[in-house]
Amino acid sequence: MSKEWYVINDLDGFIDSIRTIVFNSFDSTNNNTKDVLTDVKPEEKEELDNVLSHAESGRIVKSMLKQKTTNKKNKDIQYMVNDDLLYSIVESLNDRMISNILNNLVNKGLLETGFDAKSNDFIFWIKDENKNFEKPETD
Repeated sequence: MSKEWYVINDLDGFIDSIRTIVFNSFDSTNNNTKDVLTDVKPEEKEELDNVLSHAESGRIVKSMLKQKTTNKKNKDIQYMVNDDLLYSIVESLNDRMISNILNNLVNKGLLETGFDAKSNDFIFWIKDENKNFEKPETD
């Protein structure tokens, strides 16, 4: 990948573009790269804000970007990115979006969760109040 650094002139626009790409890429029926790069549909904007807000995305993105102070007196900061960093940012926002979606489903009572000591990770299963079955064993 390229090691060339790119200056980000519009940080808010960059954050919105990246979270839009992540949100649009999540649709498994979307095979058109052009559609992934376009803005979200107006009816999907609220969903995007719920699963991956601009503020949360901004905190993640800013923590990962290379920062360069351009004016020490005014403390002006220039944000920079390269290809490898951009890939990591997209991956981090995708992970956060998935985490937020799962958290919302658990909070709505549609999923249950527990920690699995064998895999050293959280597991999720669909809550089914009509069936009596044993829940997965967790420690």
